[in-house]
Amino acid sequence: MHTKVKGRTTIRTAAICFLASAMFELLDLPSPVPLLGAMRSGVAAIGYHFIFSAVFFGMGIGLWTGTPWVCGMVMAGTAAYSIDKAQLLVAPQTFYEFILQQFSSSSTREIFALVPKDLALQVMTAAYLVVVLCWWGFAFYIYRRRPYFEQGAG
Repeated sequence: MHTKVKGRTTIRTAAICFLASAMFELLDLPSPVPLLGAMRSGVAAIGYHFIFSAVFFGMGIGLWTGTPWVCGMVMAGTAAYSIDKAQLLVAPQTFYEFILQQFSSSSTREIFALVPKDLALQVMTAAYLVVVLCWWGFAFYIYRRRPYFEQGAG
């Protein structure tokens, strides 16, 4: 019979989510990405998706197994994600193009077109900032749970 380890369910659930994110990045390989002020495709997009897939996969495996190196991996992944979103938010036109790309059907694009561009950018910027803050909250949680990983609780 296993003893209950505080945080194990949360950490394992996060591991599953990161592994799923890694798979979605791989499924999205040919999709253009917002990078350095423009939408990029081709080798740049494939490299971007591979890098984030590797980061998410490493975080997922590390969280699932409870290895000590995962704390650093979560911090590095959170920093990479934050930098990626920051570079997106400083290029409003690229950010808007990226938002439009998310709406694949013409009917959803028509509905989104009813929202003024400035309002859409403000709302999506706020949403992205909340998501980045949630990433840092999770990184802080993992930092606080260091003993879980130091004892190899996976």
